Amino acid sequence: MARDGIKWKKGKRRVAHQHKRPEQLLRELCGFHLKGTYSCGQVWIGTTRRQAYLLEQVCLGRRAKEFMYDGVPLTPNGPGIELVIRVNCEDAYYMCVYLGCLSIYKHEAGKEMDVKLGLEESVMDMHTLWATFRRECGHAFALNCAATVHFRLTGWLPRSGLQYGADFVLYQRHPALVHSDATVVLVPDEGARRSFVVDTEKHRGVAIAEGWPDWPDLQATSRLAVQVNKNFIEAHVSAPRNVNWNDPACLTHVWVNEISIARFNPTRHLDNTSKDVN
Repeated sequence: MARDGIKWKKGKRRVAHQHKRPEQLLRELCGFHLKGTYSCGQVWIGTTRRQAYLLEQVCLGRRAKEFMYDGVPLTPNGPGIELVIRVNCEDAYYMCVYLGCLSIYKHEAGKEMDVKLGLEESVMDMHTLWATFRRECGHAFALNCAATVHFRLTGWLPRSGLQYGADFVLYQRHPALVHSDATVVLVPDEGARRSFVVDTEKHRGVAIAEGWPDWPDLQATSRLAVQVNKNFIEAHVSAPRNVNWNDPACLTHVWVNEISIARFNPTRHLDNTSKDVN
């Protein structure tokens, strides 16, 4: 997606030079080898203040309050745990596989001390991580993960778009500095919808015959995007029908095509035409 000028929040353009750009922050973040704990559909990372700052500035997680991670064993990633960051499954997978800066332990009864000591044999490998996330992080994990990786590799900072009725909102810089540029709705084809099927009783009822969203939903979301001054993007996620969604390498066979949708305003169009004629 082509980028327009950055939509700075009031007064933030002046202080932006005090903050590093996202690509610089990511390079510094990759210098750490963080260790986190998977529990209750989130990955919890005990960090120093600097590590927490880097994660938050590139929209990889949010600061957690103490009651949220009560009972979750954490591995210190420095002299001690100063702050705890909770990261969603898609961003955690991106950090593990694409940035290579995170190892994840699974919270299991009786193995709390192994996690706190950071024993390597307790780390989940890529296949275990993928299978666990697909099974426990919602039937659309693979689809959301493919989109997350796509947008992050193209330089965007994606966050949940739930408040705008979308799957994602895209930022160029940290949300404290700028307004988001676009809302994104994912539209999977038949091959991509097969990623919803997970071989467990919990997810057996997920339908794959029909995609989403329908046109009334798109119209409502696009209208909202215009009202809040954002671009509206349909991200079409495509995959071969025979792709093996149980293999983490399946993401190499998935591609995302972006379509920008704009509402036609006849009054504004006629006004512009009249000016051109005159």
